[in-house]
Amino acid sequence: MTLPQTKLSIVMPNYNGEQLLAKNLPPLISAMNAWGGKWELIIVDDCSSDGSCELLRQNFPEVLLICNDKNLGFSGTCNRGMKAALHPLVLCINTDVLVESGFVTPLMEHFNDKSVFAVTPNILAESEGKNQGIVKGQFGKGFFRGGFAGLHEKYQIRENLYAVGACVIYDLDKFRSLGGYSEIYTPYLFEDVDISYRAWKRGWRSIYDPDSTVYHQSSATISKLGKRRKRRIYFRNRFLFHWVNLSDQSMLFSHAVSVLIRLAVSFIWGDFNYYASFLGALKRLNEVKAIRTAEKKYRILNDDQILTRTA
Repeated sequence: MTLPQTKLSIVMPNYNGEQLLAKNLPPLISAMNAWGGKWELIIVDDCSSDGSCELLRQNFPEVLLICNDKNLGFSGTCNRGMKAALHPLVLCINTDVLVESGFVTPLMEHFNDKSVFAVTPNILAESEGKNQGIVKGQFGKGFFRGGFAGLHEKYQIRENLYAVGACVIYDLDKFRSLGGYSEIYTPYLFEDVDISYRAWKRGWRSIYDPDSTVYHQSSATISKLGKRRKRRIYFRNRFLFHWVNLSDQSMLFSHAVSVLIRLAVSFIWGDFNYYASFLGALKRLNEVKAIRTAEKKYRILNDDQILTRTA
């Protein structure tokens, strides 16, 4: 008989999330107390300028608060919390996620299977009409397209292309062996996609379980950033993700052709923000090569195999 998992670390990155913390921490703590296992809550503050730290110190004594000396972005902030975690499984959860009571147990049970890397619940982004816990693998026009399910679509337990970092439980040993979230994507975007995909290449699975539910106010913590800057970061990191992870020759060729066409069209349209993204990615090419070289020796599954399993 396999014993249930009864120890969990929680890592929450925070940046100016005072109002979100006040709203979403009490239900999380209540859910963890009701669960009954051994747990710890680590919040890593990324140089907030609001009253987040004061709120936590005064009202949430169960929180281990770590404060960054300089802004590290999502990857670096989460990695710092993961380094401090004591338990073998870690829930990475954003401040803008509201949990239901009982959400933990169904997710924890999957880790009796040693091939499991990450598990996500229903992550209901109601404003977008999407369930971000279900990510279907797709590839078209030279790029991966991780399609979220609709809000009311029903699925059984399934394998996901990647586990969304807003709310996911990781096997901590596997997370650390992958080097944590890659900081090449700083300040944010694609770090969760990347680590799940690198795990898949090693044969480690990302799973969705419909018996657990949380609610996500998507991008609440980055919504104040300018649209042009967000778009530039998105496209830069999308380039980096593909350059790091694509290995099937036909997909690499399709990607190269699509990028050349898009660069030509962007020049005609005067979309020089896209060029800024491309050049920003090119500046990190040496880092890309180093990651590809390091990961190649662990590769078990190819791109087509992963897409087939997660479609």
